[in-house]
Amino acid sequence: MTTNFDPRPENRRTADGEGPRWEIIRGEVLDRDEHTCQRCGYRQEPTDAADGARRLEAHHASPHTTPSLETLEEFVTLCGPCHATLHPDDPAYGDRRSEATLFPRPDAPRPVSTMRSDRQHVCQRCQHVAQSATELAAYEEDGQDYVLCKPCAGALLEAGYDPADFEAAGGVDVEALADRAAEAPVRPAMLASGPVRASRPPKTTVECLVADTPLRYLLNPIGMTVFFILLGIAFSFYAL
Repeated sequence: MTTNFDPRPENRRTADGEGPRWEIIRGEVLDRDEHTCQRCGYRQEPTDAADGARRLEAHHASPHTTPSLETLEEFVTLCGPCHATLHPDDPAYGDRRSEATLFPRPDAPRPVSTMRSDRQHVCQRCQHVAQSATELAAYEEDGQDYVLCKPCAGALLEAGYDPADFEAAGGVDVEALADRAAEAPVRPAMLASGPVRASRPPKTTVECLVADTPLRYLLNPIGMTVFFILLGIAFSFYAL
């Protein structure tokens, strides 16, 4: 496979390859996957035109090995937009990523079971980084998606958010999300996005003590840092 290092997107050959040999590999992979995108489930009839943004492509999920007909198990069929989600830093894929579904389907193979970008694996309420898209849900407000871990999604549902505004891979199970609300922090992280900054009602005595008393100013990363700095200063004066 020849690689063109021309930085202009329109003149680049991507790591996915071009040429007759690659088209043979692509054909075998698409036939095996029944001409269906393994990330979002989009299906294209074999007789449909193989061009446009939704063209089905063969993604090589093992970039450190040489693509060949002997390694077809390392390939996955993806539509153009879903393929672009796996190459966010490659301008050769253009802006197709925005056309991909936010969530992969629940049974998507692990190498392609991702959100549209790495940043969307971070809960925008508690800042937890999820390893899989199946751990996440999303809240939509005014056309903007706010990605959440499932416990935080449950916390917002408890706080009175409309279940119709939530999305998750495979659909939203409101009861299952609500059951996980207790795993979410009572208060959102300092960097939480505005629309998802709601607190959930504290459930235990300890949560009430920490959430509803001045202790909340101490029992957080910034408060603990300030506390230990002041403790260090006090100790230094005492040592003198």
